[in-house]
Amino acid sequence: MKMWRCIAVIILAMATSSCLAPQSTLMVGVDMQAWNSAKSISYDNSDTLSLRNINITLRYTDNFEKASLPLKIAITTPDARHFEEDIVLQLHHPRTAITVATTESLPYRADVLLNQKGGYTFSFEPLEEVRGVEAIGIELK
Repeated sequence: MKMWRCIAVIILAMATSSCLAPQSTLMVGVDMQAWNSAKSISYDNSDTLSLRNINITLRYTDNFEKASLPLKIAITTPDARHFEEDIVLQLHHPRTAITVATTESLPYRADVLLNQKGGYTFSFEPLEEVRGVEAIGIELK
């Protein structure tokens, strides 16, 4: 009886974990001295059923002293549809005296369905020249 209960728990755990959407973090480096042009990331989507949360991940140094970062975000879907918007990321600056660089993952969109298989391109462009940012990217959960 105990063996059957153990087998049932294992099967249930396998079924539950197989339904979870894959998590990914993709980043691209930018010019730390003067970031002023678009940087793109391509995400190869294979999960067309799960609702995903998309965060924007930013890595910056002490040279980045602003409380916010205005960005133009452009997204191109596998069937070449294009979506573009301007946003302002509000940063938290959780630094300590020994911090060399900070990485923050900030909410962008919740419960998004990437309903096509293939490459989604995410492009990030600052609306003004930025100093102190090392990398930008996306985190899909």
